[in-house]
Amino acid sequence: MPKNEIRDTKEVILTVALKLFSERGYDGVGIRDISKEIGIRESALYKHYSGKQDIFDSILKDIERRYQEEVSTFIPPESMANILSEESDVREELFRISVTMFQFYLKTEYGSQLRRMLTMEQYRTSEAGKFFRELIIDKGLDYISGVFTHLINDGVYVDADPMVMALQFYSPLYLLLSKYDNQPEKYEEALSFLERHITMFNKIYLRSDKQ
Repeated sequence: MPKNEIRDTKEVILTVALKLFSERGYDGVGIRDISKEIGIRESALYKHYSGKQDIFDSILKDIERRYQEEVSTFIPPESMANILSEESDVREELFRISVTMFQFYLKTEYGSQLRRMLTMEQYRTSEAGKFFRELIIDKGLDYISGVFTHLINDGVYVDADPMVMALQFYSPLYLLLSKYDNQPEKYEEALSFLERHITMFNKIYLRSDKQ
């Protein structure tokens, strides 16, 4: 089998396995289920992966690879703060940043399946739990906390604890993701709540001369 075909087959296996794991959980999926969904024999699947755990571990490695690629495109917090401080309406820029996350975790198939799988599997293995905390919670909090730190220093926001601000800003986003998960028909409603949340957040933290 040509190398590109091997690579494509391995990627198809991971894509299908992620879909099934996100729907049924790790324990609810067998090698037979994955091979049947793809339309190949179990023996053919074992040519690429040693078993279900190997597939799961490979999904986590693929998540890490994709995350590193995504991070390389992020605007650093200090640069994002400069962009925000130059805007007449900080609310609009925060909304744009938040919508980017919403679109990935609610509207893209990969992002939605990834979040569901990690939510279920975080209690099964320490590695999945680590990925869940880092990708879904810690990275987002650290990034937005860095943005708020620079906005406070630039006099756009009032003096406050940037990590507490990040918790207050990010927690409703995570709750809305959970509330509207798997309901694409309510995406606009989710965005409406998101916009209202950001408006209220800025009423609390924007300096009076910036409102």
